[in-house]
Amino acid sequence: MRIITTTYALMLLLMVSCTQPNKTTKNKATPIIEAQVSSYLVAQNSIGKNRVDTLLSESFIRNMNGIQMVSNISEHKANMHIFLNGFPDMNFTFPSQLIKDNEAYIVWIFTGTHTGIFGEINATGKKVKINGISHLYFDKEDKIYREDVFYNELDLLQQLGFTLNPPITE
Repeated sequence: MRIITTTYALMLLLMVSCTQPNKTTKNKATPIIEAQVSSYLVAQNSIGKNRVDTLLSESFIRNMNGIQMVSNISEHKANMHIFLNGFPDMNFTFPSQLIKDNEAYIVWIFTGTHTGIFGEINATGKKVKINGISHLYFDKEDKIYREDVFYNELDLLQQLGFTLNPPITE
């Protein structure tokens, strides 16, 4: 199901990026939104410093692979702390982005070494590299009110040493 969701997100990104804008309608983001996206990208690599919080609306929600994980800024901090604990050297790179109107689509690559507790998973010392996409939505105050994140969780867990066993059918 998650692979389908990720595939859907990538197809949506391709469809949006390949559409021709209507010549009579401007589909360009405002300079403020463009600046907010740039700030968001910088803030992802300084999560422990809470720089991203100033970019979020009070009612910010984050969905990860179609599941709501965060419904306010405090929960967002707690959720990101899980990743920061597990991967203290975590780093994001952003190979591409598309900003259209009040939305942004960001392709990202997460790397890090699992040297701390990640949720309930003890440190493995393994390096991980995960590709994903984030879809950001901006409100009238140019704050991010929603983020839909898509990545392959199974790939992350397999890089940490987990295996997938076939179901018992008898």
